[in-house]
Amino acid sequence: MNLRLIVLMSLIGIFLTIACMGQDSEPMFPLYRAMAGDRELPSPYGIGITYHHQKQDYDLVNLLVSLPGVDIAQAAAAVEIENTTDEANLKFDLWLLPFLNIFGIIGHVEGETEVTLPPPLGNLDVDYDGLVYGGGFTIAAGIERFFGSLTAVFTETDLDISTSSVEAFVLTPRVGYSAGFGEIWIGAMYQHTQEEHSGDVVIPQFGNVSFEVELEEKDPWNYLAGVKIDLGKSWDLELEGGVGERRHVTASLTYRF
Repeated sequence: MNLRLIVLMSLIGIFLTIACMGQDSEPMFPLYRAMAGDRELPSPYGIGITYHHQKQDYDLVNLLVSLPGVDIAQAAAAVEIENTTDEANLKFDLWLLPFLNIFGIIGHVEGETEVTLPPPLGNLDVDYDGLVYGGGFTIAAGIERFFGSLTAVFTETDLDISTSSVEAFVLTPRVGYSAGFGEIWIGAMYQHTQEEHSGDVVIPQFGNVSFEVELEEKDPWNYLAGVKIDLGKSWDLELEGGVGERRHVTASLTYRF
């Protein structure tokens, strides 16, 4: 277990301790609640479950394959790459200030990256799964029923394949409207992913071949729309979908207290 994961787990433990302490008295957070005036604020603590599915095309950053007599540079120019990712995680969040929410996530990720090489090389398929963890923040503000927010998330993975790694930075601006049942919004997602794999693969006519590949998304931006439905005083359900070069679907169920 690396140092950053240990720090994240420690912060989650501190979060839960503070949340439990605040149940028997006036909530400690958000700090400077007077900044919000008479605006009704959400409960400061949240624990949620999130499922995220996405599919997008990748660009090839670097490819090393040990194949005698094959022009790797020419082969790389004709490569097509598609990635599919499914992630489920637990999210712990805190409204530290009336306009600032901070959070940590820990969960499980499964991915499949299909690299289509030109003949006679065939396909290079990499399947992986493992632990995903990270954190981030949301800055939000509103006027009357309208609001805007900006969310930043950084995640790393601890995969079952020791020679593979996936790191991602996601930035999501949204604008929306608070309705009687909850909220609706539109926005965009910027995602910078660095995916690296190395190992051996069996290629017809060549046998067992060593490879190293480094990938990134073809288009970092896509567009999205979503809705949050209030399920009573403490629960809410969020559904969001994205279109463009990246297609994604996200569902979250959160308990606030």
